[in-house]
This record gives sequence, structure tokens and C-alpha cells, in this order.
Amino acid sequence: MNVEGDGMTNTSEKIAQNVLLLAVARLSMALALPTIGLLAFLGSQWLDGRISAVTKTAEQANVVADKANDVAGRVNDRLIAVETKQVQDMAANERFQNGTLNRLDRVQDSLVGLSNAVAALTATLQAVAEERNRSPPAR
Repeated sequence: MNVEGDGMTNTSEKIAQNVLLLAVARLSMALALPTIGLLAFLGSQWLDGRISAVTKTAEQANVVADKANDVAGRVNDRLIAVETKQVQDMAANERFQNGTLNRLDRVQDSLVGLSNAVAALTATLQAVAEERNRSPPAR
């Protein structure tokens, strides 16, 4: 009888293990879809967070790029103004230099004329002096 009792215990253990195994299998099948759904939900939330972060970064980059374009436009306007002023100043400088050269040419011509006049006066004085030296003084 003991042998039969051991067989029954063994059979009942096998049945209990099979029932437990069947319960675990059914439970895992029942929880598989919700678990997959939960994982998909968490994954999509994580991706949404990443996409939001990337979107914010892209928006900030667009704002910075817009500001850079505005600054570049203003710098371009200033550069045009500086170049225009530089051209005007170069033209004014050239006019000033030409005027100064013309005045210097006139001063040089005047100096040559004065030099010639001094030379003529010197020659005249020398001639007068020689004339006085030749003729005896009248008494």
C-alpha cells in the first residue's frame, strides 16, 4: 500500500505542478499584451520627450540664425556706409592734394620770378656801381 501511496503522491505532485505550470502559462499569456502595450507606451513617451528636446533645440537654433541674419544685414549696411565714406574721403583727399600741388607750383613760379627780379636788380646795381666808378665825381 505504501507503494500505491507513493504513486498517488507522485501523481498528485505532477498534477499540481502541471496545474501550477498551466496557471503561470495562462497568466503570462494574459499579461503579455498589456506588458507589450506598456512597453510601447513608455517607449513612445520617451521618444516624444526626445523629439520635444530636439524640436526646442531646433527652434533655438532658428532664433539664433534669425538674429545672426539681422545682425549680418546691419553689418552689411554699415559696411556699405563705411565704403561710401571711404570713397568720398579718398576723392576729397585727392582734391586737396591736387590743390596743394597747384599752390606749390604757383609758389615755385613766384620764387623763380622773384629770383629773376633779384638777379635783374643785382645786375642793375652792379651796372650803376660800375658807371659811378668810371666817371669821376663832378665838383
